Amino acid sequence: MAAQVTIPNGDFNQFVMIRCQDQEYELPVGWKEHPKNERWRQSYNEGFAYKYELPDANENALALHRGYLAQTNEILTSFFVTENIQQLQLTGRYKFSGSDIDEAEDVLRIIVISSEKMIQTISDTHLEDANILDITTPKAQFDRFYLEIDKIQKNTYVTIAIQLISGSDDSFYWGQSNAVLDDLKFVPNHRITAIH
Repeated sequence: MAAQVTIPNGDFNQFVMIRCQDQEYELPVGWKEHPKNERWRQSYNEGFAYKYELPDANENALALHRGYLAQTNEILTSFFVTENIQQLQLTGRYKFSGSDIDEAEDVLRIIVISSEKMIQTISDTHLEDANILDITTPKAQFDRFYLEIDKIQKNTYVTIAIQLISGSDDSFYWGQSNAVLDDLKFVPNHRITAIH
């Protein structure tokens, strides 16, 4: 059943060049940043998603940078499924910097939501029935994560969102954090795997 759920550009090997006024940047095909990033790229030359091309990626990967402008930032994809699916895990590879503020614990959050309509941005009401993995431990080298998924009903949308969340309680400086993700895919959940 897992083979029937294909994540659009889950390996992050396809990027499209965006040209807007005097800015050029690349976003992964099939994924979109929070709308605030378009304004921030124009005003401050700072977005959220970037192409990662270093040798430890499998071809390309997705680099994320949450700057001091946002307490939380996100990128997501939302796609239609036609079959009932259960006993799945979302897996992938990640690196995570943690916060640049010593006292703060930033979070790399991976969210999977099944819904009747396509989701454009994540709100607190979406999180009530979401499958969520919070990663707080920095990883300098790629490590694998596993997120168990509840049953996905047929004829619904599946949304995968990736967020970086500041752990700072200083409303004047949220700090910064970075992450890299690669090779997202659904696999059968026929064994219990430690969640990092």
